[in-house]
Amino acid sequence: ENAPKFEYLQLLSNYFGCSIEYLTEGTVSKNDPPSICTENMYYAPVLNFTQAAKFYIDSESIVVDKYIPILGAEYSEHHYWLILENESMQPDFKVGELILINPKLSPSPGDYIVALEKKSKEVVFRKWRSPGIDEGTAKNYSQLVSNNNDFPIIDSRYTLFEVCGIAIEHRIKLR
Repeated sequence: ENAPKFEYLQLLSNYFGCSIEYLTEGTVSKNDPPSICTENMYYAPVLNFTQAAKFYIDSESIVVDKYIPILGAEYSEHHYWLILENESMQPDFKVGELILINPKLSPSPGDYIVALEKKSKEVVFRKWRSPGIDEGTAKNYSQLVSNNNDFPIIDSRYTLFEVCGIAIEHRIKLR
């Protein structure tokens, strides 16, 4: 009784270049041609910190049970959502909020990044800082800084880490 008429569904299907099944059920057949509805749509996995560490080391070996679609030409199948698990980045980022990570970007000073500490194999979410060159070794170094002063600065001269990706979106719940 509240379903749209077939003629209207056909018009919408033609306009958006997708099937009526996609409009009514949200499903896409592998035989459907790419469309404005699905051409740049990816399902990004939602990972906790432990899964993110495993995902960085071997993305094929983890089991993910939740995905969130992302739509846009700037996204790819390599992006993933990270669920924040600690208070290291408060007040700007809170526990339970989601951060969309692009693992293909290189960090610039001020970027929020996900890094894997090499020794502990733990993932951290921090702000990237590149102070410059160490006077003693004449080598570049970087630091991972938390917004919350109760968490230590991670300095690449003392703790080896690899950048796993750059935060490009921050999703928060208002209620």
